[in-house]
Amino acid sequence: MFQYNLGIPEIDFMLMEMQEAHEKYLALCEKDAYRAQAYLILTGLRISVDHKDVPPDEKNKRLAFMIDHMKYPLTNETVAVLRKHNTFHNWNLLERDLTHLIDGNYEATNYDKQKDNVLRELTSIFQESNQSGNLECKNVNSNQDKTWRNNLNKEFLNLMTRLQLEQYYPNKMQMSDFHLIQKTSLFDNHPSADQELPCYFLEKILMLDYRARYVAYKEDTSLQQGETNKSDASEHLDDLDYIFEDATKGCPEVILSIQKSIHPMDVQMAIFYCADDFMRQYISTKLSFCQFALPLLVPIPCTSQIELPLWSFCQVRKQWQEKGSKCAEKLIYQVATPVVSFIRLSTSSSSKSQLMNNLLSKQKHDIFFHRHCKGSNKNSLLMNGVVEIAWYCPGGKENDLFDTCIAFTNLHGDSKEHKQQVDFLQEIASVTVILLSENDLNGDSKTFLRELLRSPKPFIFLCADKEQIVTNRLTKRVKIAVKNRNEAALIEELAQEIKSALNISNSCHSLETCAVVARRHDFFVDEDKEECKTGKAMAENIVNILKDEHTLRGKSMLLPLQGSLWHMWCRKDREQNHLQDHEDIGLEQQISQINSAKQRIKQDQLNQAFPFSDLMKSLLTHLHSSSHSTKIYFLQWLKTFMANLSSDHLAELQEKYHDLWTQSLQGENNDLHPKLEELSKEISESTFGLEHLLREVAQLYEVLDMSPLQNQDVHFLPQIAADLIVSGYPMELMDGDASHVPIKWISAIFDSLAEKLGDKKVFVFCVLGNQSTGKSTLLNAMFGLEFSVSPGRCTKGAFMQLVKVAEELRPKLNFDFLLVVDTEGLRATKVENRTMLNHDNELATFVIGLGNMTVINTFGENPSEIQDVLQIAVQAFLRMKKVNLSPSCLFVHQNAGEITTEEKNRESRRCLQQNLDEMTVTAAQQESCDVSCFSEVIQFDVNSHVYYFPHLWEGEPPMAPPNPSYSKKVQELKSKVLLDGEKKSQSGLLKLSELKTHIQNLWQALLNETFVFSFRNTLEIAAYSRLENKYSKWTWQLRSFMLDYSHKLNIQIQNGKVHDIDKSSLEESIQNTYEDVKVDLEKHFKEDKYSDLIIQWKGNIKIKLDFLVQDLINKTFQNCEKLINLKKRQRRYEQRKSVYADELLKKSKEVAQHCRDHQLNKSELREYFNGMWKEWIAELSLPASHIKTFSIRADMEHFLSDHFRREHDIRNRIKESSKWTSLPGEALHWNWYKKLKAVFQQNEIPPEHLYELTREMQMLICEYIKKKEEEIMNYSSSYFHEIVKIINEKILAFEEITHLRPTSSYRVDVSLYLCQMAARKFAELYEIFQKESDPIIYLNSKKEDFFKSFAISYQGAKSATTFADFLCSSLKLAVRDAIYEKTAIDIVNVMKSEDPAFSGNREKLEKHLLRHLAEKENFDKYMDYIYNPSYSVAEFIRQRVNNYCLDKRNPHLKKFLHSHLNIFKYLILHAIDDSTRVVEDKGGNVSLWLDEFCSRIGDNLYLPRHTLSSIEHQEVISIKLIKEATSDSLRLVLYDLERTVSETDLDPFFAKPHEILFEQLCGCMKQCPFCKAVCTNTIPDHDGEHSTCFHRPQAVTGVQWEGTNNFVLDICSSIVASDSTFTFAGKKISCKLYRKAGSDYAKWNIQPITSPQHYYWKWFVCHFRNELETAYQGAFEGKGKIPDDWENVSVNDILYPLIVCLSEIGDIIEKQLTGVYWPQSSA
Repeated sequence: MFQYNLGIPEIDFMLMEMQEAHEKYLALCEKDAYRAQAYLILTGLRISVDHKDVPPDEKNKRLAFMIDHMKYPLTNETVAVLRKHNTFHNWNLLERDLTHLIDGNYEATNYDKQKDNVLRELTSIFQESNQSGNLECKNVNSNQDKTWRNNLNKEFLNLMTRLQLEQYYPNKMQMSDFHLIQKTSLFDNHPSADQELPCYFLEKILMLDYRARYVAYKEDTSLQQGETNKSDASEHLDDLDYIFEDATKGCPEVILSIQKSIHPMDVQMAIFYCADDFMRQYISTKLSFCQFALPLLVPIPCTSQIELPLWSFCQVRKQWQEKGSKCAEKLIYQVATPVVSFIRLSTSSSSKSQLMNNLLSKQKHDIFFHRHCKGSNKNSLLMNGVVEIAWYCPGGKENDLFDTCIAFTNLHGDSKEHKQQVDFLQEIASVTVILLSENDLNGDSKTFLRELLRSPKPFIFLCADKEQIVTNRLTKRVKIAVKNRNEAALIEELAQEIKSALNISNSCHSLETCAVVARRHDFFVDEDKEECKTGKAMAENIVNILKDEHTLRGKSMLLPLQGSLWHMWCRKDREQNHLQDHEDIGLEQQISQINSAKQRIKQDQLNQAFPFSDLMKSLLTHLHSSSHSTKIYFLQWLKTFMANLSSDHLAELQEKYHDLWTQSLQGENNDLHPKLEELSKEISESTFGLEHLLREVAQLYEVLDMSPLQNQDVHFLPQIAADLIVSGYPMELMDGDASHVPIKWISAIFDSLAEKLGDKKVFVFCVLGNQSTGKSTLLNAMFGLEFSVSPGRCTKGAFMQLVKVAEELRPKLNFDFLLVVDTEGLRATKVENRTMLNHDNELATFVIGLGNMTVINTFGENPSEIQDVLQIAVQAFLRMKKVNLSPSCLFVHQNAGEITTEEKNRESRRCLQQNLDEMTVTAAQQESCDVSCFSEVIQFDVNSHVYYFPHLWEGEPPMAPPNPSYSKKVQELKSKVLLDGEKKSQSGLLKLSELKTHIQNLWQALLNETFVFSFRNTLEIAAYSRLENKYSKWTWQLRSFMLDYSHKLNIQIQNGKVHDIDKSSLEESIQNTYEDVKVDLEKHFKEDKYSDLIIQWKGNIKIKLDFLVQDLINKTFQNCEKLINLKKRQRRYEQRKSVYADELLKKSKEVAQHCRDHQLNKSELREYFNGMWKEWIAELSLPASHIKTFSIRADMEHFLSDHFRREHDIRNRIKESSKWTSLPGEALHWNWYKKLKAVFQQNEIPPEHLYELTREMQMLICEYIKKKEEEIMNYSSSYFHEIVKIINEKILAFEEITHLRPTSSYRVDVSLYLCQMAARKFAELYEIFQKESDPIIYLNSKKEDFFKSFAISYQGAKSATTFADFLCSSLKLAVRDAIYEKTAIDIVNVMKSEDPAFSGNREKLEKHLLRHLAEKENFDKYMDYIYNPSYSVAEFIRQRVNNYCLDKRNPHLKKFLHSHLNIFKYLILHAIDDSTRVVEDKGGNVSLWLDEFCSRIGDNLYLPRHTLSSIEHQEVISIKLIKEATSDSLRLVLYDLERTVSETDLDPFFAKPHEILFEQLCGCMKQCPFCKAVCTNTIPDHDGEHSTCFHRPQAVTGVQWEGTNNFVLDICSSIVASDSTFTFAGKKISCKLYRKAGSDYAKWNIQPITSPQHYYWKWFVCHFRNELETAYQGAFEGKGKIPDDWENVSVNDILYPLIVCLSEIGDIIEKQLTGVYWPQSSA
């Protein structure tokens, strides 16, 4: 047992370890047997004396030994773990699973069990959340709706009506009501009516255009200017009274006009009152971005209530920097700042709001709307009592007015009238600034002031009517004169006093604390709504979990599914598309190992995810149980709280990253890349947002990997994401951390979107550009989106957001939604890193391929700044062109300067054009295509497709507003994009379901790194498949017509009715049918739902049909000409036969008439005739010169003996070859192929090449023989010279292409066999010709006819019955042949329409054939299919036709034959009646009756008139007697025919149905150069490349690894996705670039994807393993070892997908799963 003697150390070790192991084993036995067994096996695998790792081979031996010697049977748990090891062959996995068993955790070893556990917990979560209620929370304001509406005054209602907002009041306007692509998005028209003002305002705010606040509709102002009352310019020019008179006196229209206009702030406030909480929050965010003040206190119209809309501030962020400090960016509602409150008493000549603007923005921007703003008037209705708030944010500069962030509030209106607001402001204000005048020292104002001054807080009084204040005695009561002051001096003094006052008053308030004060004042706070509070509590629950666990475990532990395991899975997925060529392992073995590894990773993910953490439980519960509004509150709160978790730390990291990145751009340090990478990872780990939680949900879905039909709870996960997208949330499209698209998750989201919204059309708009060029800001401004923005590397990966198109605009744009895709910045560092370059190229190609339009966003105009992104983009566009995708592109130069000259712009455009052209040439060289300029790649006009954007800010941040010129450019760009979408919609845009498939295709192509070669447009595949089906229908329509017409022509030619034929008559005959086909073709290309996709093939299909029609006409013409020529050539023989026949007939009649005197019975008459016949034939034999005869076999042997005279023993070899009865390589004779293999020199030529060569030569010789058929009467021994010449030329061509040379022995044997085959065929043909041409042979064949004529002459007028028998016997053969011809065409028609194998395209036929082979499980049949696919397809069709026609339970053939027999029966009977009637009218004889009869049936039956010459002189009493006799005889003939067709099969058919079907369905039949799979294109000689989804392991054709007998298991799809090489013509070629091999390789499109048919051939290899090894003398060992997972594929596993695929729905599914390609358009 032991390999060597054990020493004392080994024995001591065994004793010690055995005792310890035995004790533990017994302890585990008491708990569970499987735990003890697992311990025993694990110990046996790991233990070693020197504590070193046991090698795998040793572990294999130990495991086998332990299993054989286990005392007790293995438990089910142990067996399951060991079985999994047999599948995966991973020792680490086995040892880990055994450890789980020892711990008693069997479930952790079982992936399916783990999956079930996760599903159960998921179901439990959803059930609990359902029980907790899906109830809508009660709205605090819900009961007030009616009350408010009843209390609304007429003025307010009138305003709402004029703005057409009454249906939205109160708080009913949602984001979905305005967040649309509207007419204002398309055309920047100024509003022309009141009702257009809200939409215009929102659209402008959405685009960050602060001019939105100055909105007012334009009307005719002629009355206001008094233009209607103007008098002649020459009169009263010196009238002083006119100058000083009241301008409105006597002009009431002016007053009316002024009263009509709506105050701009009333528009804003009306929208605010109508907006729901989420829309308010959105509007506040945009207003803040525009540096506008926000409503802090809002009086609820027509009530005494006041609202503090705290919720609307929750997403408002402000950025500032104090001197000596770092920049801070925070949510402003959480920041406690000093509050400076501005109020006024009574009215004042000075504007308080204007004064505040001058203070806060140095006169540059109107933060607060005031009386001097554009559009302002005295008609403001809604601003009275409103308190607005704005913040001063310092920039850390010397000229900052204040050193810290300060809040400023502004109460609109007379403060005396708004005591509630004043009281509130007094409580929160650090300083109060009051604008007043001396008039306020009286009455109510005085009392009001006295109450204010009781406060100890500082006050600043702005005295509007004082020009100077001498001194301020009280530090907390400061006076400042306003009247006639220099504005700069006034602002400086006011700022100084505010700073002094703030130093005294140290109180600070945040908006959150303000809300507390507001509640004490009985103000309504929007956050107090139940839904908002519920959502906040839910979010706090999540955040508390994060706070508790984040610092302890980190993000990777909190969200384990998206951590290292997910990244590892992504790497494995990429590895599968980049297989390496190893010495000891094949590609399929690598794939098997990778799949096993991916499965293990998923199991590890499940192990980490289960049981669900409190975080995931809470998240899923909240997302499932909440009402829609509560869910949105929850998500908004969650975004807010999560942003606060690590905002400070993240800000520091981002600042560091931005600084380093800036240094790298400036070239200050070339060693920054590692630091940037490290910082990037730290930022990634510190970033914790909503997208990460949703990514974890996505990974849960990916890991479970279940369809909605399998589990509905799993289906709910993507529905969550779809709901969020519809609600306006960005959704991650590409995981930025892993640089991977979770394709199953994304597909499920699009399915849910299509289910929720309907399968709507989508226009995809993408942006691409370098890092920090303002891509997200641009998108947000264009469409009002919420992509995150910040300096540095903000966006990672790609995010998508959906924007709805308004109903009224859909008919114009012709699409329903805009999908906007934002991407991370390209070229994060200046360092040339290969991984980063690949990532950027991949991202650019993915985005450009996805988008209908892509904006290339660059910063500045310097070409060097945009060089990198342009190079990437150009290469991506070039790839799109090569796969027939045609996206558009626009170039945007950010920060290009506000005012540039036209000359400068022209120069910039010229430089851009030059750059693009140069990069296009470079990229074209890399992509191996001939392109010289960018405009050849896509339609591009440098004058209209390039936009120059000014800087985003109008001034210096943080107090600068957005630049209106920037917003104007945004509007121009937006209009351009939408109008381009309108144009593209005319040629077709993708629907949601189609976009899903497009994303799948794009991503798969990118994973392969050979985008152009691997991209497949599934929609085009499906559309082309339907077109193939239609093409098959059209071609059969034409072919069946021509078959029928050709049959009629042949009969007419044979009957002598047609002696000449011309093509024009054939063209006219088929014209009507072809016109019908053309109409159907036009209808299909017009009405097909993918008409825009298939239009590219319309021209080619028309050409193919034209060619087919011409080909059918030519073939029919040639066949008719051959038949006519044949009859002409045979005329000499026919004349000689006719002379002898006439002579015999004459003698026969003379003798018959002479014998009338003798009474002879029938037998005596025949005996007498026979005697005379011998004498006549003897007489005629002398003058009849026989045709020269040939010894064809002797000619062949003589030629071969002479031609191969140098070959050893050639005569015996020729004699031996005469016994060969089949073609070498013929699939029916597989043993011959094995023999053939030995004919070649060792390792000289692969046997599959040899077989192909032989098969092609056999086809050539068969064609040659066919051509010589009609010339057989001119036979020449030179035929064999020509055959050998053809063989030699073919072998020579083979040598030139393959550089391989067959042996001399092969040349001889092939020549012998093919010559023997030809000799047999020539002999058969010549024998037939002799029988038909020799007059004596001919006469003997007609002996019975002569006897009947003799009998008729003998009987005289009594012989009508004999006449009828003769005629009907001739008709019998004609009717039989005719019904066979007609039936063959009918069978084909029915089977094409009813048999699913023949009712589709060529690919469908192939699937039926594969299914048939799998069901039979016959190895020889498979060899037929592999090596002679044409024969196999033809045989399959033949069997299927036979099964259909000869089915005993339902004999279809019998029905067809009887049906046509009845048709011909009535045809003949009508012909008899008509002929009799005509002849009786004319008083004609039997000869005339035969003339009439033959003319009537001559178009349908082959019955030449001259063949009836022997009975045309019949003596009859009456023609009616002929009719009666013929009718009676016909009944007997028809009865005999009925009996014949009841028993017949298809053998007598001249044109057999299966042969017609094969010609119609055979398709392309070209074979893959790697695996010999057949191209499944339906159209023979089709355009474009060959393709199939039926690629197979090369072992199927016997291919073996060089220098070994180990089979090659690699499948073509794996080969072309790998980094392997192959040798062709002495050159090594990358498999990914296999087309470069030229020849057949260049003509094939092999997709690097996994098809269900691959499993088919995996099963075949396993099932016929022994047969393959025997047939090819190879072995499945070493690199050819069959992967274990192949062994698990059963015949049912392969049959089920085929059955599914052969259904209508299955065809669509299959098309999406396979890489079948379509021909490229020739356009």
